[in-house]
Amino acid sequence: MIGIIGPEDSIRLVQEVAAGEGRADTVTARAYTRPEQAPDLARELDEVCQVLLFTGRIPYAFASAAGDLRAEIDYVPHAGIDLYRTLSRMLLASGGKLPRVSVDTIEAEIVRETYHDIEVAPPTEILPIADSSGLLFSGLDEITAYHRERYASGAVEACLTCLGAVHRDLADSGVPVWRVEHTRASVRDALRRAWLAAEVRQSRATQIAVMMVDLGASTHRAQDPYQAERQRLRVREALLEHAERMRGRLATVDDRTMVITTTRGTVESAIARHRDGHASLLTLRGVDVEHAVGFGAGTTIAAAEDNARKALALGRHSGDTHVVFPDGEVYSSRETTVRPRLRETAPGVLRVSEQLRIGPLSTRRLLEALHQMDPDQVTARGLADAYGVEARSARRLLKALRAAGFDEEVGVHVSTGAGRPQAVYRVAMRRLLGASGAGA
Repeated sequence: MIGIIGPEDSIRLVQEVAAGEGRADTVTARAYTRPEQAPDLARELDEVCQVLLFTGRIPYAFASAAGDLRAEIDYVPHAGIDLYRTLSRMLLASGGKLPRVSVDTIEAEIVRETYHDIEVAPPTEILPIADSSGLLFSGLDEITAYHRERYASGAVEACLTCLGAVHRDLADSGVPVWRVEHTRASVRDALRRAWLAAEVRQSRATQIAVMMVDLGASTHRAQDPYQAERQRLRVREALLEHAERMRGRLATVDDRTMVITTTRGTVESAIARHRDGHASLLTLRGVDVEHAVGFGAGTTIAAAEDNARKALALGRHSGDTHVVFPDGEVYSSRETTVRPRLRETAPGVLRVSEQLRIGPLSTRRLLEALHQMDPDQVTARGLADAYGVEARSARRLLKALRAAGFDEEVGVHVSTGAGRPQAVYRVAMRRLLGASGAGA
């Protein structure tokens, strides 16, 4: 299902295009009067939609900044064809002469190319509203004020806006304004991308996932046979109930390992609930013996079980529950800014890895260890404890960070007990995370 969020007129156009494609039943819509309402509407649709499609870049940026959405999000971009149509209308209304205008929302390069294509000097008043990092303006009032000021100063003779609310405010104040609206072609292209994305997500959600349960050794110690059997039955009953909640199937691997086979979509839903602070199927309830849990996903049962074993190994090291995905991404029940991975392909991490002369996965692990510490008070001993290495290895890591320009020595810590003084380092975490892209 595709969720559509935008003003009523834009939503009507999207629904008409979807109907023309024979897929009206695949979209559901929520209309707003102001783009600032987009995040709340997105949360309403997030439970039932694989993809949320915003009819403009501004509501998309508002929702993206708010975060906490499980669905994939995208927007219908304004293309050159949308601007061509608006300029044609302006030419007809002005007798063949285009007025000087201020433009918002559409990317400056698209505006310049469109004007060059019709052999007209492009406007100089092109306002960048948003970029890849989010909104550059705090609200629509600033955008409206920008256009109004340009018109009042005589810099422009009219305004071009993609925003219905801005168009309405400018028109009400007597400023000549034209609204750039989406063409059916632009909407159709965006819908086709959204349908494809939804199909990919649906296919991924049906991948096999395995919850592997490792029962502690204490479960199998010699004890009264009757009590041992009662304990075994209690554990199996709890696991059967958990398998039912996961819509999965329970199977026994050996005398201390059991697996529940389910789908990736079920596990991802459990992760979403855990992130929101709710009771989640990531946690096994009703098992009154020592146990560890790991989750794995894959295209085959064997691959999913292999990833679940890796998740169990990670859990034994940290004490947390982990989920290992086919691409090497790892979810941990203990959330950190740095996301762990079993395979590293992020260009930034690879770049920093080369600078530090350590492996990519070691670099990711180092970032996670540093995130647990006060970056202004890092010592070799503290890093050794957080990273899980000897102090001499931690000193080498700090030396590598210093050589790469990511830390500096700022003092010495003298212990009241035994042991030599420890050099204290300040690590430029923001710059390090920015260079690696690991916090994204």
